[in-house]
Amino acid sequence: MTTRYQPYKVLNSKKTNNFIILCDHASYNIPKKYNKLGLSNNDLKKHIGWDIGALKVAKKISKNINSTLIHSGYSRLLVDCNRSLKSKGAFLKKSEDIKIPGNINISRKEKIHRSKKYYFPYHNQIQKFINQSLQSGIVPSLVAIHSFTPVYLGKTRKWHIGILQRSDQRLSSIFIKDIKKNKNIILGINQPYKLDLSGDFTIPFFSESYGLPNILIEIRQDLLLKDRSINFWANFITKILMRNCKNEKLKYCLKSSNRITKYYRERNKL
Repeated sequence: MTTRYQPYKVLNSKKTNNFIILCDHASYNIPKKYNKLGLSNNDLKKHIGWDIGALKVAKKISKNINSTLIHSGYSRLLVDCNRSLKSKGAFLKKSEDIKIPGNINISRKEKIHRSKKYYFPYHNQIQKFINQSLQSGIVPSLVAIHSFTPVYLGKTRKWHIGILQRSDQRLSSIFIKDIKKNKNIILGINQPYKLDLSGDFTIPFFSESYGLPNILIEIRQDLLLKDRSINFWANFITKILMRNCKNEKLKYCLKSSNRITKYYRERNKL
């Protein structure tokens, strides 16, 4: 029996949410017809294929705070839903030191096919749940969960958790203040990545197009290998969200950015 492939999954589906949890790199799955893009199972299960541990954390947070979780159902190597389609990272030919054979000679026609089948359906769901909340009079904060490698290209990353933010820091500033109280946690602000237009899509596009509070959280992967550690981080994030579910600063939309909307729409034309 063939399992029907799903480009996204929605858990704890609700019409209104104070927080919408997102997990862009939740899976290393590749549809069978792509023959794993020429990679081994071992390579697909590395960080190049997905964010290890991120989905488990996101699921627990969603359950804890009774909010909707929307996550991708495929590997970022098929098409990265956290990149604009014209970005070099959308259809990677090489990740770290590993070549991706199935992407090396990818045609424009194939890019369009993957985008329609695996990329846009995920984003359409995010838009759907944002609109449902707004139509019900609730401004949802977007919370994206990612994970990062402890070593990248031979360089050790010391941070336990990274908080990524752009101009709207209503939610991220709350997290930064709380995390700094815990002297055992090494915090990176816009580390190990920066939340920028060239390297990210989901949070900048949806939050700034609507003016929504937002945060992108990165957790180091070696701290997500055991259930106890996953529970720690999920519960830690949950407590901060729960303490601020009625925070007045998160109850309104900032002015939406037409510039951001226009920029990404142009970047998503193949």
